[in-house]
Amino acid sequence: MPDSEHSSAALYFRAAAATAVWGASYPFTKQLMTEVAPLTIVVSRAAIGIALLVLFGGARLAFKDFRGVTLWRLFVLSVLGVSAQQYIQAYALKSTLASNAGWLICTIPIMVAGLAAALGERLGFFKLAAFALGTAGTLLVVFGRSGAGAFVLPSTKGDLIFLVSCVDWTFYVLFAQRWLKDWPQAKVTAATMLVALASVLPAWLLGGGPADFAAVSSRGWAGLAYLGVLSSAVGYLFWNSAVEGLGGVKASYFIYLQPFSAMLASYLLLGEKAAIPAFFGGLLILAGVYLVGLKDGRRKFPEVPANA
Repeated sequence: MPDSEHSSAALYFRAAAATAVWGASYPFTKQLMTEVAPLTIVVSRAAIGIALLVLFGGARLAFKDFRGVTLWRLFVLSVLGVSAQQYIQAYALKSTLASNAGWLICTIPIMVAGLAAALGERLGFFKLAAFALGTAGTLLVVFGRSGAGAFVLPSTKGDLIFLVSCVDWTFYVLFAQRWLKDWPQAKVTAATMLVALASVLPAWLLGGGPADFAAVSSRGWAGLAYLGVLSSAVGYLFWNSAVEGLGGVKASYFIYLQPFSAMLASYLLLGEKAAIPAFFGGLLILAGVYLVGLKDGRRKFPEVPANA
């Protein structure tokens, strides 16, 4: 096999591995929530992720990167993309299925397109169809187990809270693309993680966060290692490498693997069995994601930074 084919195969593997790893992060987070507080998960992921991204990810940070208006922008991005987003997801997973999270996270490209439309981008037929499918699919995922329109707690509450984290990430995508468009993605990721860690660490220490580690089981430590090493570091290393080699459009196709990875990992780790209505709702969401990228009969997938 020629070197170029070996290289392409490696890049496809990295894109697939990154999205699969991120999909499986939801059951790991759900399991960890029985042992530690959400803020402990945020701090652990950020600390491990920063160390590995700086050491191995080519994220060259300098003091000048954290001055003036750039620092304030990084702070906003760190809240939207790291601290608040991961906290909300962890809290939501206390009361819903991890497999539901895998489906709902795929609404983000549709939300990004919707936000672009709200800011003046023209809506075509395919995007309108995407919103309709995405909305129908989301309703099925959220309400499928209890009947349409029935707000049954705690699952529905958890799903709705998780959707807030998707909205959160949508604004992160918008601001990151506008504020730091000249920065490599690896640098944006590492910088926002660092600022997030610096901003939440005092509250975590004052709240007795380190005491959480005293009661963590071996399974819990494995979960922390998975989220910190694989999800917050290796996943981004693989993803950034795939995007550089394949381009954002080709790499973004692999978003379709994430919900299926979440379902499989949820079954293996937690014994969760996804409800049939949620499965079909998830397929509608993925159909909406596909339509978001259609324009004039040609496929042009939205280049949305992946969510971990």
